[in-house]
Amino acid sequence: MAENEKKNSKYEGMSASKAKRERQKDEREKQKRIQIMNRGIAVLAVLAIIGCIGAGYGRQWYKEKNKIKPSTDYSAMLNEDGTIQNVNAADYVKDFDVNSVKIASADVAYTDEDLQNDIQNQLDQFKELSTDASLAVKSGDEVSIDYVGTMDGVEFDGGSAQDYRLTIGSGSFIDNFEDQLIGAHPGDNVTVNVTFPDPYENNPDLAGKAASFAVTVKGIYQASEFNDEFVKKNLSSYAETAEGYKQYLKDTNYNNKLSTAIDTYIKDNISADKYPDEYLKHLESLQMTIDEEEYNYMAQMYAASGMNFPYTSVMAYKGAETEEAYQEILKTEAKENCLYSMAFQDLAAQAGIAATDEDYQKFITENEVSDEVAEQYGKPYIVQQYILPDLVRDYIKEHVTVE
Repeated sequence: MAENEKKNSKYEGMSASKAKRERQKDEREKQKRIQIMNRGIAVLAVLAIIGCIGAGYGRQWYKEKNKIKPSTDYSAMLNEDGTIQNVNAADYVKDFDVNSVKIASADVAYTDEDLQNDIQNQLDQFKELSTDASLAVKSGDEVSIDYVGTMDGVEFDGGSAQDYRLTIGSGSFIDNFEDQLIGAHPGDNVTVNVTFPDPYENNPDLAGKAASFAVTVKGIYQASEFNDEFVKKNLSSYAETAEGYKQYLKDTNYNNKLSTAIDTYIKDNISADKYPDEYLKHLESLQMTIDEEEYNYMAQMYAASGMNFPYTSVMAYKGAETEEAYQEILKTEAKENCLYSMAFQDLAAQAGIAATDEDYQKFITENEVSDEVAEQYGKPYIVQQYILPDLVRDYIKEHVTVE
């Protein structure tokens, strides 16, 4: 140690033994301070780690807590009359004066051309088979035929049928088959010679092979004249006369077009800046259940048809690549459903109308709703989703201005 340091030392003037004891004491205090400081740093590090873990756990807990889960309680949070419990729809939805709806006449127009097309559709639907030998098959005709197919004089599987209804020129049969029947008369026997295409996906064993079909033209379907007799025979549940059926078509189409126009008007004239949180969450859960039911139904339909269902999950079916994306889809659809329900609830309040028990029973009877289905969805949900909107539409129809 340098001379000047010795003079300034705290141990100067002490005996050697005392100075030694003081130095040892000071060293022990120094080590103690270092240990305390190190423990403090360690504690801070542990707290920091715990904080990170806690934050991650907290985020996961919050995510799980707010994760949408399916619900099968369709009528939850609804009153018996189909309105949302503890929700004044007017506080949320922005809509229109239910008594001042205006619809453009062009949106409900049913032209003479539309009328004739609908009549022709009925005439085509109720064509009758004519065996009049003076008739000749032409392109576009619908005929009834029996046929037997052979190869080298031997019948082959799938090459025969009776009373087959074939439209000439439809391309239902292989090339040239239908063309060879043109000009034939009811009762004629026609030999049709064809060569199966190659490849032939319907039956690869027949690809490229020549075949002969013995065809009997049994008759040609003919449309009747649209008159009172036709209406009484085929359309008596709608009218008794031709003019009566025309009026039925006009009234029905006007009513359908008006319903569509009103639905469009409602959609275009309602909005909301906020939603009742608890009910919205319920609708998200309900939408998940509805999606699952629809997914399972579609999968069953594909399976019954012998086709592969192209979706492996509800998420994929709804076009979501991640669970988070599907949750956002649920929220969007829930908002849309909530908006419509609140709109009809407010419009009904404006009109002073409400669904009655009679309305409910009428709906159940007319739509043949089973007790099981009625119990599954509950009266409040059925009223909200079907009966109340219909009552509102009917009210608007009575007060709408078409111009």
